[in-house]
Amino acid sequence: MTIATGVAAGWYGDPQEPNWTLRYWNGSVWTEHVAPRVQVAPPPGYSFPAQALPGHMHGAGQEPTDPLHWVVPTGRSWQTIAAGYVGLISLLAFPLGPVAIVLGVLGLRAAGRQGSHGRVRAIFGIVSGCFATFIAVVIVINLANGPG
Repeated sequence: MTIATGVAAGWYGDPQEPNWTLRYWNGSVWTEHVAPRVQVAPPPGYSFPAQALPGHMHGAGQEPTDPLHWVVPTGRSWQTIAAGYVGLISLLAFPLGPVAIVLGVLGLRAAGRQGSHGRVRAIFGIVSGCFATFIAVVIVINLANGPG
C-alpha cells in the first residue's frame, strides 16, 4: 500500500546517510535505488560564505557583517555576555560591581583563547563594574561615618 505525501518524486538525501548518498523517492516510498552524493569543489580562489558551508556552526548574528551581530549577543563567550549585562545592572545595583569586574576579566581571557568577539562587552563590564564599586564604597563610607 502506498500513500500520497505531496512530495515530488526525485533524488533526495538518503535518510540513512544524507551527507554521502542520494536515494530515489518515487512520490510514495523510498526505493532501493541509491547514488553517491557528488562533492563539488569550488573554483580556485573562491571561498564559500560562512552561512553556506554545510554543518557550519555559525547562526544568525555570528558574524560582524550580519546586522543581528550588533543586537543579539551571539558569537561571544558566556563570560563576555554576562560581564556586559551584569556591568549594566551594576550601574543600578552597585554591589554587583565586583562581579562585573571578575566576569569582564574572565571574558577578556575567554575571548582571547577562543578568538571570539565580545572584548568590548568585557571591557564595558570592567569599566562599569569599577564605577559601581567606587559608588558602593562611597556609600558604605558615608553610612559608616553617620550623619554630620
